[in-house]
Amino acid sequence: MRDTILALHVVAGTAGLLLGPAWLLSRRRGSPGRTSARAYHGAVAVVVASSAYLAVSAPGLWWLLPFGALTEVLLVTGSLARRRNWPGWRTWQPHLLGGSYIALVTGVLVAGTGNPIFWLFPAVVGQLPIAIAKRRLHAAAPLPVAA
Repeated sequence: MRDTILALHVVAGTAGLLLGPAWLLSRRRGSPGRTSARAYHGAVAVVVASSAYLAVSAPGLWWLLPFGALTEVLLVTGSLARRRNWPGWRTWQPHLLGGSYIALVTGVLVAGTGNPIFWLFPAVVGQLPIAIAKRRLHAAAPLPVAA
């Protein structure tokens, strides 16, 4: 059973890593990107669920559970921020959605190398694309109307 869940985890993680940029590119081209967004959400949900199973079924990995939960929270909150037009969403959404993607990259790098530098490296490198996304969102925002 564990091998099946692990295979599902790897396939979903790979899908998420491919779908994240696909979603971003579709948004950049002016499309709502609903299909790639739903697929990314699904892939991340499967990664989180499978990682939860793998964490509790292996001795000493229970501490990974909060990271999986945080990944899902970042993704869902980032998606809701724009859809519900929360105040300041243009500032927070790139951090939230970018954070969910950075968590996937971090998981691959840490699991593949075991090197602790990869707990920090993706978050640092990810700040540049997040800053670019924030700048574009703010530049596209309509100017407030003077009262």
